[in-house]
Amino acid sequence: MSEPFYYDDFEDDGPIEWADPAIRRNYEAALGRLILAHNEVDRNLTILIQRCLKELGDPTALKSMTTGNFASRLSNLGTIKELCPKLPLGGIDIDGLSTLNGERNVVAHGHFEQNPYDGDFVLIRAKQQFQDFSSHRLDKITEALGVQNGQMGAIIAFGFVPVM
Repeated sequence: MSEPFYYDDFEDDGPIEWADPAIRRNYEAALGRLILAHNEVDRNLTILIQRCLKELGDPTALKSMTTGNFASRLSNLGTIKELCPKLPLGGIDIDGLSTLNGERNVVAHGHFEQNPYDGDFVLIRAKQQFQDFSSHRLDKITEALGVQNGQMGAIIAFGFVPVM
């Protein structure tokens, strides 16, 4: 009977260096903050369109402007902004929100693929790879969403108050 084999890792290249698990945890936390901020902007977008339509007399033909995906509703708000310059929508950056929504879509729907050894990661979405969405960048997107949300919230709260 032979002796049992015991693995001896003293003869290999040393212990395996694994990526710091904080890389993924920090990314998950930043992604969560971004999703929450975007959801708030999304909700305020619909409320803002509803308020605009109310100011326009609630035309039945325009009720569908509050439905659809974010991009459609944002486009609808852009149309209202352009056609009704007297409504208090000047501070809403339609193009900026469109860009932020595109970035949100990449991170919300992209698969997080991390190298288990060095920690580098990419997001894979629709056969595209994105390497430039660090936790820091996600926090910057979240900040930009917060600025837009603040503007929308102020308009919702105070923009439609009749001036005496």
